[in-house]
Amino acid sequence: MQQQFRLSPVAMALLGVLGSLGNLSAQAEETKELSTVNVSGARDLRVMPLDVPASTGSRLGTTIKEIPASIDVISQETMQERGDRTMVEAVSKVAGLNGARVGASHVGFSARGFIENGVTWLYNGVRVPGGSNMSSRILDTANYDRIEVLRGPASVLNGEGGTGATVNLISRAPSFAAQPFEIDYAYSSYNSHRLHVGKGGAIKDDAVAYRADISTNRFGSYVDGERGALDRFTGSLLFKLSDTLKLTLELDKMRDDVNDFYYGTPLVNGKIERSLRRINYNNLTDNIYASNTTWLRGNLEWQATPDFEVRNQMYYYDSYRNWRDVSEFRYNASAKPTVTRFSWGDIDHDHQLIGNRLEGLLKGKIGGLDNRFLIGADINRTEFKSERNGFPGTQTVDAYNPPSVNFNTGTRINKSLAREVSINQWSLFTEDQLSLTKEFKLIGGLRHDRFQTDWTYHDQAGSPKESKTHNFNSWRVGAVYDLTPNTTFYASYATAVEPGGTLFVLNRNQSQLDLTTAKQFEIGVKQGFWGNKGEWTAAIYDIEKKNVFVPDPAKPTNRLPVGQQSSQGIELSLGLRPTQHWQIDGNIAYVHARYDEYSTGNPPVSLSGNTPRLVPQWMANLGVQFMPTAAWSFGSWVRHVDKAYINDANTLELPSYTTLDLSADYKVSKALDVGFRVRNATDELYAESAYGNTQVLIANPRTYELSLRMKF
Repeated sequence: MQQQFRLSPVAMALLGVLGSLGNLSAQAEETKELSTVNVSGARDLRVMPLDVPASTGSRLGTTIKEIPASIDVISQETMQERGDRTMVEAVSKVAGLNGARVGASHVGFSARGFIENGVTWLYNGVRVPGGSNMSSRILDTANYDRIEVLRGPASVLNGEGGTGATVNLISRAPSFAAQPFEIDYAYSSYNSHRLHVGKGGAIKDDAVAYRADISTNRFGSYVDGERGALDRFTGSLLFKLSDTLKLTLELDKMRDDVNDFYYGTPLVNGKIERSLRRINYNNLTDNIYASNTTWLRGNLEWQATPDFEVRNQMYYYDSYRNWRDVSEFRYNASAKPTVTRFSWGDIDHDHQLIGNRLEGLLKGKIGGLDNRFLIGADINRTEFKSERNGFPGTQTVDAYNPPSVNFNTGTRINKSLAREVSINQWSLFTEDQLSLTKEFKLIGGLRHDRFQTDWTYHDQAGSPKESKTHNFNSWRVGAVYDLTPNTTFYASYATAVEPGGTLFVLNRNQSQLDLTTAKQFEIGVKQGFWGNKGEWTAAIYDIEKKNVFVPDPAKPTNRLPVGQQSSQGIELSLGLRPTQHWQIDGNIAYVHARYDEYSTGNPPVSLSGNTPRLVPQWMANLGVQFMPTAAWSFGSWVRHVDKAYINDANTLELPSYTTLDLSADYKVSKALDVGFRVRNATDELYAESAYGNTQVLIANPRTYELSLRMKF
């Protein structure tokens, strides 16, 4: 069922004023950069700029080189050049990250050997508590200024979660510098349309500025009947209240709606069956897969003195997510093959978050040494309510011709209120950077979190209540040393915690699970070379997690205790521009991930030494761009992903795959670019993820896209 996404001009204006901001410290730096670019007319061609700030890695306002961690910043321009339509496509090009949609969770990533809560999502610097995948959706890249990715534990910055990586999606921001009017349109295979319109600039010079972006998508896929819509509006206003006081308000409105959402293809004898790749078993006449989300953020920045800055961020999140589908399938071999489809789900999430973060940054000296010190506090409350039907019902259908039926054919049990969950959380945090010399800096951080979760289980007799309070500390220490002005070595040690599972969906008997704890040691190097024509980074890490829980294969909402899990790995990234006509961007990552202590079943069977599910051992990316003239640009992107297991017993696997994307762009004029792109040019048959352990999600075959980009 398609919905209309409508906001009247008046509503847009009012909601924009009530809206919010992502991270003003980063945006303040960004405003300065935009102004500089506007004056000089220069274009930063670096694939891996190391001298820009990254608020996802530190709130001290330091550059990537000065942070003892692995950080990537993917700019809007880079996403356009690579043809990244969604944040999954963009983030999957980062060393060691592998992402895809994973059915009802919609988006899942693996990083440094960890999935689910091991990857945390931030929206303009704000984390949605309760579980990493609860708020994740497929989002268009057009509304983002950049995406920042921090690899490794980040609990010291954001609280529980994120042992493997943190992904921060940062919207485009207002600026007093002139910003062009942008119109981007693309038409691609399966009658897919993508449109973005954006504009920004000053409303009143040196007083009020704005930014507004609207993106809309109507898309299909190779799977029978699947048809989706993505719509998003981001609008922000920047008020310069005085020379030292700024207020930014932002509204972010998102919706998605997919008919006949594809949950996967059942495996046949543990293998992908090519003849089933187009069959959609979730072909209900009344299916629902939709969400409607609103973010409001407000950031106040006060430069009290040249060396003391105060930032306050208020945020509000409201999301309603709704499903009606059949989501699990099992292949039955016979003379006339059949598929049993089960887990007929009728479910929704009514989800709100409200909070405030206050922080102060002081730049000064300690004993004559340069020092940056930040202290802050965050307090928030989350409300979550879910209606569901318990996922009953089965139906066996022709494997090649499943009938399109309504939901009641599989079950007549419809949803009712199942649980209500609230999370009250507060935290205190601090960071410090001490420059022992101009070349050698020590960095440290400490955070204390306390959160109380209260559950009411309406799907059990008497609507029992449970409560659990967690108190924990996270910390990070590190050092960076500039061997030369362009070469920096670093080392760091960090701790993290994660909940045993997504807090909103934990069953009553698992509501009292303790937190998983983690620690990481990392060393690395970051270097610019060849007269700033190239940059490269390398990182080696060792992560250990204790008190680990994994989904029960028989019932994924239940958690099984594992004991200990660990990973060691190396990541290498390179950006190179040997001449003005060539640009090379590549990375490779290796991870040795395993369960150190894991036994299950009766009698117990040891799975110690096995590889966690959905974690490929090797991943590599290579992008090459050739620009023979000022008007023409030709590009290619090769991606290789090693095999990954889809069960803890390591008996079923997603095969390895290699894909090739090709592009050609022609600059017709200063105002108009025309592009053509072929994705998966070799028509590789591969599965990008798995849903449960009986079905996989097969990626699109070869597709084509024609695009127009106008700026004036």
